Amino acid sequence: MNENTRHKSLTVATARPWESFVFVVGMLKGGTGKTTTAWFIALYYAVVLGIPTLLLDADASSQSAYDWFKVAQADGFEIPANLTVERYPFDDIAEYIRTKRVEFGAIIVDAGGGSAKIFHDAVTEADRLLVPVAPTKIERRKLVATFEEAERAAARNERGVTAHVVLVKADDRTVLPRTAKDKLLDPPKGEGIGPDRDEPFPLADTVIHAWVHYMEAFGEIPTELSEYADLVKELTAA
Repeated sequence: MNENTRHKSLTVATARPWESFVFVVGMLKGGTGKTTTAWFIALYYAVVLGIPTLLLDADASSQSAYDWFKVAQADGFEIPANLTVERYPFDDIAEYIRTKRVEFGAIIVDAGGGSAKIFHDAVTEADRLLVPVAPTKIERRKLVATFEEAERAAARNERGVTAHVVLVKADDRTVLPRTAKDKLLDPPKGEGIGPDRDEPFPLADTVIHAWVHYMEAFGEIPTELSEYADLVKELTAA
């Protein structure tokens, strides 16, 4: 990471030094890569940028992010000094985020798999909403419901939250990533966003590939952040 990029990222994260920059990583479906995405983003802020970071597991059904933390601890991995991991599957998540803004430079929230309400409340306090989606039809079908809920939450958000879709688990040996991109950027009516549900999704340029490095990262503290570092830099510049 060059110093110019580092400076820009730090400026975004500490633009209001008394408050955090809040990323909600969410999708109204489990198994979409939310937890891996949330962990890698949290490590970028805590380790690369050196910012006190809170990773908040707000997935009421799986608690995978917190489980990752406990497994890493049990296996002797050193948890970065700037990273705090908490589980918080409660309905007053928005109020909790507000109280934590004064303590951390970045808050990363893993939300949505088990509760539409928790997802909604978290988005009301977010600066960025990131929706990971694998390049399959069943994954894309859940995007419409996710964005409908996000739009309702954004109407209550006073921070100007922006939403972004990131393609994850992409295997370039197949046509699936290219097909998924085409469908996300030119969706049939009823399968997009906007008043008529036919407008394109806000798709990130960065693609997260189906690398073993990501799939085997659970319970470890990876030091190579790879494409996730590019993703954070793209979204903090958005």
